[in-house]
Amino acid sequence: MTKVSEIMDEILQQSSLTHVSRRLLDFLKKSGVSLNIELSTVDKKFIRDLANKLIDFGIESEKLKKFFELFALRVREFREDLIEEIEAKLKPAEIPRDIRVKGFDEIIKEVDFRNAVMEARRCLACIPPRCVKACPISFSVPAFLKFVANGKIEDAYKLGLRFTPLLGVCGRTCIGYCEDACTLGEIGFKPVSIRLIKRAVTENVDKIKLQPNPKPSKEIKVAVIGSGPAGLTAAYHLRLMGYSVTVFEASEEIGGMLAQAIPDYRLPKKVLDDEIKILESIGVEFKTSTKIGDEFGINELFKMGFKAIFISTGAHKSVTLKIPGVELNGVQQALDFLKLVKSGKLRKLDGVVWVIGGGDVAIDSARTALRLGAKEARIMYRRSRAEMPASDEAVERALEEGVKIDFLATPIEILGKDGKVIGMKCIKMRLGERGPDGRRKPIPIPGSEFEVKADHVILAIGQRPDLSWIKPEDGVKLTKRGLIEIDESYSTSRRGVFAGGDVVRGPSTFTHATLDGLRAAHEIHKFLQRYSTTTIT
Repeated sequence: MTKVSEIMDEILQQSSLTHVSRRLLDFLKKSGVSLNIELSTVDKKFIRDLANKLIDFGIESEKLKKFFELFALRVREFREDLIEEIEAKLKPAEIPRDIRVKGFDEIIKEVDFRNAVMEARRCLACIPPRCVKACPISFSVPAFLKFVANGKIEDAYKLGLRFTPLLGVCGRTCIGYCEDACTLGEIGFKPVSIRLIKRAVTENVDKIKLQPNPKPSKEIKVAVIGSGPAGLTAAYHLRLMGYSVTVFEASEEIGGMLAQAIPDYRLPKKVLDDEIKILESIGVEFKTSTKIGDEFGINELFKMGFKAIFISTGAHKSVTLKIPGVELNGVQQALDFLKLVKSGKLRKLDGVVWVIGGGDVAIDSARTALRLGAKEARIMYRRSRAEMPASDEAVERALEEGVKIDFLATPIEILGKDGKVIGMKCIKMRLGERGPDGRRKPIPIPGSEFEVKADHVILAIGQRPDLSWIKPEDGVKLTKRGLIEIDESYSTSRRGVFAGGDVVRGPSTFTHATLDGLRAAHEIHKFLQRYSTTTIT
């Protein structure tokens, strides 16, 4: 029978790893990976151990994938069932491109739970799990997948609730840190579809019935300002700890940017609403259309009996371009545009639409413009694709739907006629040295100016928190970047006031906001345990 050791040299040569073959084989032996076994006895544990050791060894990604492609071919000769077991199982039906761009229905309509079970069984159960290490909230991915693999859907859901009540939202809006780190993806297979499995779980359980019961009331009031992912997560965990939690939201809807700006094709309103009901069912109180700083502020909240305050008001203030023409009719800020569409106040858009920017908001704006009937939706980004902050998945979706992206260019003037946009004067860019954020700085190329036609220009160049409501007497210090200053316990300079999410980080991700809400809840709990008998002012 053929042994693994007999084919290793052959595979290493074919995968262009000859130069490290001897050193690599020695490394594997010292690492405890036995190469003296027959190919017919190779199992998932061996695949896992070999894969993780090769990743640790530091083999270049493409060569690693080539190695495993060849290795899988040889293993398949003896263990076709094994290779089939670790191949992707979830291939959910999507709305065809030419149909989905005509409306806002969610692209993936549902995830079959039986297929989700088979997908969960693909997990190699790596030790230590790379997926958990990559996840900002350290979600217990292997344990969650094991429950699903064994058909224990309610146990899987209850495990998810230890981290967030927004598991269905997470499955749609998280950018997939865990999947990017999945060992199967590293070796050339499709990563386990963890986000879709989360969706399958949430779509097949009675969410309200499975909620944990809050601990006995401590009769201590906590205020949460802002109902985005950080605020909702903090409110949920604080309520479970037994605190009386009131969430103050400036808009009419609960959910922050999740409710106001993420298009329905990515996050249907019903999904968010159903998971907000979870918080309501355990006793979290919501006060909408209540903007702190108007009728009352931080001092008044303390006077109303709140013993701690968590600020999580997000980053809703748009950054604008300082170029001529931004005041023209037809120029809009991306967040304003997305909010109008989400609220149903804007249903149609004609002509050529240019979106300026390279983040997920820019991608959402362009895809939304197509769905409103735009003749053409184009994105102009001043750097290259490699520097684009939008997720690869979002960019690929946009391109697939017909959005065009022009890289290494930026507008220097928006052109108009009779007060209405008719085009843009732009300039080509080149990339210079890397800046503090690691991305190469865009530099204008003299003499490269050009013009493009435009009927609408949507500016998506960034957001920042609007903290104008915080007054000097509130005692909450801000950083030079205009963010709230906190310490390692999420405490601000005002005793009893905590902050997290975009007001602290600047525009970030759903998962990092969730992380802040989770950690801040525990820090607030510690604070209240120490100071619940004192007066906080």
